[in-house]
Amino acid sequence: MNSSNQFFKTISGINVLLLVSMVVVNVLTAGGDKYSPKTVAMGRAFVASSRGLDAVGLNPANLALDDRNATVTINLVPLGFSVGSDLFNYKIYNDYFTGVKVINPVTGAEETVGRELSDADKSEILGLFPGGMARTQFSMETSPIGLSFQVGDFGFAIVPSVQSVVNLDLPEGYMKFMLNGLEENGSIYNLSGTAVNASSVAEVNFSAAYKLPYNTPELDELTVGVGLKYLLGLGYIITDKYNSTISNSPYNTTPDANGNLINLNANFDFLQFTASPDPDSPEPVGSGMGFDIGVSGLLYDAFRVGISVTDIGSITWDKRTKAIIGSANLNIVGVAEASAQDSLKDAFKGKTVDTTGFTYSLPTALHAGVAVQLDDVLEDFPFRWLVAADLHLGFNNVAGNTTLAQYSIGMELDPLAGWLPLRTGILAGGRERFAWSLGFGIHLANTFDLDFATQSIAILTNPDSFRTGSFTMGMRLRL
Repeated sequence: MNSSNQFFKTISGINVLLLVSMVVVNVLTAGGDKYSPKTVAMGRAFVASSRGLDAVGLNPANLALDDRNATVTINLVPLGFSVGSDLFNYKIYNDYFTGVKVINPVTGAEETVGRELSDADKSEILGLFPGGMARTQFSMETSPIGLSFQVGDFGFAIVPSVQSVVNLDLPEGYMKFMLNGLEENGSIYNLSGTAVNASSVAEVNFSAAYKLPYNTPELDELTVGVGLKYLLGLGYIITDKYNSTISNSPYNTTPDANGNLINLNANFDFLQFTASPDPDSPEPVGSGMGFDIGVSGLLYDAFRVGISVTDIGSITWDKRTKAIIGSANLNIVGVAEASAQDSLKDAFKGKTVDTTGFTYSLPTALHAGVAVQLDDVLEDFPFRWLVAADLHLGFNNVAGNTTLAQYSIGMELDPLAGWLPLRTGILAGGRERFAWSLGFGIHLANTFDLDFATQSIAILTNPDSFRTGSFTMGMRLRL
């Protein structure tokens, strides 16, 4: 019986590793979401507070606003990455997966033995799957250079970049199976909802904004902006559907002629599409167009409000495309037999076939926000203090996006008249669930900026159970 359980735990692990390996193949070229050190440090609050190059891909309307009196701004190889997962929990690992120390009664030596888990222990481990699903996300972005121009009522920018994003969803059925195995009274493990979505894309963004000659007693300033993107797809994988269950009937009291006690049922119905890069050729495997639109206004000479919709459009993946199809309904007697094991392995892997090109939407999202410069509102305030709050809502679940609402609040303190801005922010909801950000900048003579940020300050405040790690840095020249 133990050998049967061990076999299926191994199969479960193989399935997870298979999904992860498919992601790795598609993101070796790296890239990620649109962010800057300022945006990351302020908890991704950007709709009303971003300026200049920080507004590109987020709210292009802000390009027409003054960016610390700079006419030309140049980004110098900014780089950022972020990784987060519900499965990152050092405390759970240390408590339950490192064994326990005991004294050997014969030798008197200290030994490490496996820990027998109680129902309470298993329940705490399954807490890694809030709502029954563990989410993991990775993003990375780099750009060789970026240029923005702000002249009078107009703003322009051109920014090339390479981005990669990964979303991985694992239902708690995998962990339940690893913890409980095939139970004597029968069991069922639901693996439905398993999903891996990943993309790697090179992009050139042309953005422009204009300050409209329009104002009212309430609205002092109104700007509109648009960004046009040309996209080259470097690699892609998407899970179109994934439905799967594994179950066993109660153990028979008497084994059959072959010594079998377990009847196993396994159902698989999944479909994934991939467009994989050729390791010997830099040729893109997809292409597309997209655009961003945004509006920004100043209310009562105090509150900056904004709204934007980003990544409207799609990419067609038409080279080196494959479909991974899983369709099986197995009823197995005798799980230890080689033929049964081969059938299950094949069912988990599915069948990979060539397919025609396919088109998927970009990670379209709506953003709305408000920002206030408190020192402009409060008299005799000793230094600059910006506070911003945003709502982000995705329209789909493709790589880098989610339909789960995300809320951000951030601030920037400037106690040294622009030389050392300090930033912090909180992000709640979305795939990240919660993150506390922190960052700072070193600004020299208003001509050179060096900025740093992390979205994972919790690694210092709560090292046992933090779930996000990130680092972003960027250099900028102002002319």
